[in-house]
Amino acid sequence: MMLLSFTVRNHKSIRDEVTIDLTHRSLRTLRPRDGEWGTAAYPIAGIFGGNATGKSAVLDALLYTFTAINLSATAWQATKSMHRAPFLLDGTERTSSSMYELDFVHEGRRHLYGFEVDHEGIKYEWLRDVPNSRWRTLLDRDREAGTLTFHASLRGKIEITDRELALSRALLLRDSPLHPIAQDLISSFDCVLVKDSHREARLSNIADSLAEGTITFPDLEALLEVADIGVIKVGLEETKVPENLLRAINRFRRELSQGNDDLGDPPTEKPTDDDETNNLNNEQLVQVVRHMVFTHRGAGDACPKFSILDESDGTIAWLAIAVPALEKLRQGGLILIDEIDASLHPHLLEVLLGTFADRLVNVRNAQVIFTSHESYILSPLSDVQLDPEQVWLTEKTSEGVTQLTCLADFPRHPDANVARRYLTGRYGGTPRLLPSRLAALVTSQDH
Repeated sequence: MMLLSFTVRNHKSIRDEVTIDLTHRSLRTLRPRDGEWGTAAYPIAGIFGGNATGKSAVLDALLYTFTAINLSATAWQATKSMHRAPFLLDGTERTSSSMYELDFVHEGRRHLYGFEVDHEGIKYEWLRDVPNSRWRTLLDRDREAGTLTFHASLRGKIEITDRELALSRALLLRDSPLHPIAQDLISSFDCVLVKDSHREARLSNIADSLAEGTITFPDLEALLEVADIGVIKVGLEETKVPENLLRAINRFRRELSQGNDDLGDPPTEKPTDDDETNNLNNEQLVQVVRHMVFTHRGAGDACPKFSILDESDGTIAWLAIAVPALEKLRQGGLILIDEIDASLHPHLLEVLLGTFADRLVNVRNAQVIFTSHESYILSPLSDVQLDPEQVWLTEKTSEGVTQLTCLADFPRHPDANVARRYLTGRYGGTPRLLPSRLAALVTSQDH
């Protein structure tokens, strides 16, 4: 999957329709004349702006879109209301709908997939492709008209509820003609958040991947060497879970299960301790006991091993970002990285972004969309030169509405110092600060 553009309306601080476009402006037809999509879309897009201007809202809208495709037919069905995050500051959240649309390439063909959702569920859903020189409708859903129609080339029908996407249901149906599209979208997407809980989950996944062999120790050690962190060896340790903890976990799970099972017969015998131990889900057990250890370069012959808790925020941030980025570079797809500059040196960002920009290395046409405050990436000092079409700026109005603009929309001289102009507010996207208010707070106790 290669993303060409994304359009969203009414999501968190985004009230009005905005579009982030990754295509080269030279693409004036529905498909490139030479058929090479890799040169028709940018591999990098950066979103810059002040705090709380809506940078993360753009990424969150993308995350919501892919999550809806992945979970609306399964986990979301267990909730009583539709999962959504509308704009809340104008009082219309129950009457207005939210819209999400992906323009992407699947198996060399351009597709357009979107849906509209309100508090009741899915209002509209559509899927189109370009087999020749014009759009063709593959799926069209209209809740008000009570219709769900498919192109004649798509065999059979899909039974869906009001709160699930047809593409999400197709993800579960391997014989559906829409299954490859849904599977490609889900498997090609990843998102790295700056939250501590997300990074902890990432590190746990890395430990599991090391044990399963999907990530090798040399790969991880090489990534750490790239960052010049001083780690020369990565290991994996497993700690045996105490038997009393196993029994407590299974007792809790059994009581919880019995409390929710009103239709089933209660067990006739009380499980033994051995039964409780055997009932523990092995995968959950493994996640509890695995953890990475690191050996650092030192002056002595025998250097101690350090746990992940001993490592710096920069090491943790680099691992959380670099491992999924490497996966996308090897396999292709799209990765979102929120606050890419958090705990990372600007030169390390250059290395990461430069790899995505290098067509000789990024042969799978992997893409990254990131948010950042770091103006160094925009300066002439940076080795990564972003075209104006790759730079996006967020600003928030007095009504709390996020506006998204592209640097290419601003008139500028080719030799203009973009970073300096960005920091001085020439393009917007910078916070409106009140330093005098902070100074007043400091001195207020003196009066």
